[in-house]
Amino acid sequence: MIGSPRARRVVVVGVVLLLAVAACGDDDAADPERFCEINTEIEEFDPFNGPPDEAREAAREVRSLIDEAVEVVPDEIRPSVEVAADSFRSFLDLFEAADFDVSQLDEADLEEAFSDEVEAATDAMDEWIDANCTT
Repeated sequence: MIGSPRARRVVVVGVVLLLAVAACGDDDAADPERFCEINTEIEEFDPFNGPPDEAREAAREVRSLIDEAVEVVPDEIRPSVEVAADSFRSFLDLFEAADFDVSQLDEADLEEAFSDEVEAATDAMDEWIDANCTT
């Protein structure tokens, strides 16, 4: 279940990684400042403690922020962000399939969505954010 500390950490890390979602195209679209802002915005979402309707809306907003993050992420963290974004999108798909009911999420599915590769990518992204974003 998502209430376990490891699963919750993985989800939070996934959200942060999604913020760092890699940009497709040239670095002219990179906007590190906006990427940092998006990261802060995503961290403010907690779709797990509200009713399904609120979680559904939060998930839509997070997906939109992830898409924007992909457009502005700096090249130096692009590979890590790509891995994290794919993973978090998978998580959002699972959450949607569970009709945004946390109790219906399967721990095994969550573990699959947030593999060791995803955790490593998230760690790399977190390092970049810590070094380049002000809080």
